[in-house]
Amino acid sequence: MVFDENGHLQSFKGKTIHVLNKNEHALDMAAPLHDHCDDVKGLGDEKYALKKRTNVLLLGDHIGDLGMSNGLDYETRISVGFLNDRVEDSLECYRKAFDILYLNDASMHGVLKLATHLCSTESD
Repeated sequence: MVFDENGHLQSFKGKTIHVLNKNEHALDMAAPLHDHCDDVKGLGDEKYALKKRTNVLLLGDHIGDLGMSNGLDYETRISVGFLNDRVEDSLECYRKAFDILYLNDASMHGVLKLATHLCSTESD
């Protein structure tokens, strides 16, 4: 992003991740950012590379968003859907498509709770 001297966004530079390219190619476009962040955290080692991760937590509000994981080599994918429009008409389709479904502009509380549980280092 390019900002002016007042901190206002003026333009974007480089490739932009948008609704039609949210898939494995977006990871390639974001690689320089992820590489930089990993280096800052001291995680520059290849084993931490984003594309080497084998778990996917996919969030989407459209059936087509399930395609965001196409091309990724994952072992486990948990898909979380958000159905906000035409709920009655689309409910059955969304229930079949997503592992977890939230309705009517639900908060992210459930997703945060799930992520916290998944990232827990405690063993049962």
